[in-house]
Amino acid sequence: MLRILIIVMFFCLNVKADQYDQRLENLFSELLITENETKIKTIKLNIWDIWHETNDPEINADFFRGIGLMHNGNLKKAIIFFSKVIEKNPNFAEAWNKRATAYYMLGEYDKSMTDINITLKLEPRHFGAMDGMILIFLQKGKVDQAIRIYDEIIKIFPKSKSTLKAKQKLINYNNNSA
Repeated sequence: MLRILIIVMFFCLNVKADQYDQRLENLFSELLITENETKIKTIKLNIWDIWHETNDPEINADFFRGIGLMHNGNLKKAIIFFSKVIEKNPNFAEAWNKRATAYYMLGEYDKSMTDINITLKLEPRHFGAMDGMILIFLQKGKVDQAIRIYDEIIKIFPKSKSTLKAKQKLINYNNNSA
């Protein structure tokens, strides 16, 4: 019995989380074929949940402290906590993404874009980071580049009506502004 418990504990402790989690493959495969907007939102939330997992209590504490600070508007302190997480685990894509979000909220778009690029290097399917990139391009008046990022997001969930509409809205805006 003890032997079985040790084996189970070994496998539970070695479960990959964050962007390397095996559960993500099935979820991203579902996004490719799902047409129902509600189901797409549910799948995306499940992906976000996995991206937030670290399986390290110390990193979890700093990461979720940073999230709490960010939600309370204490962005500079949040950045400190996300930076601590990045120092401890530089391969944790969601820490880079959260810090990018905090930088964006502070109006520090170049720092945000740097962190977004690292996020996407670690997790090329990170639609949240791509959304952030779109916002930065729009802030800088680079509508064509924002539209190209929508094309990348559409590769991840090609049947999302809301994403297709958002892209079309930008195209229409861009055509009317020209």
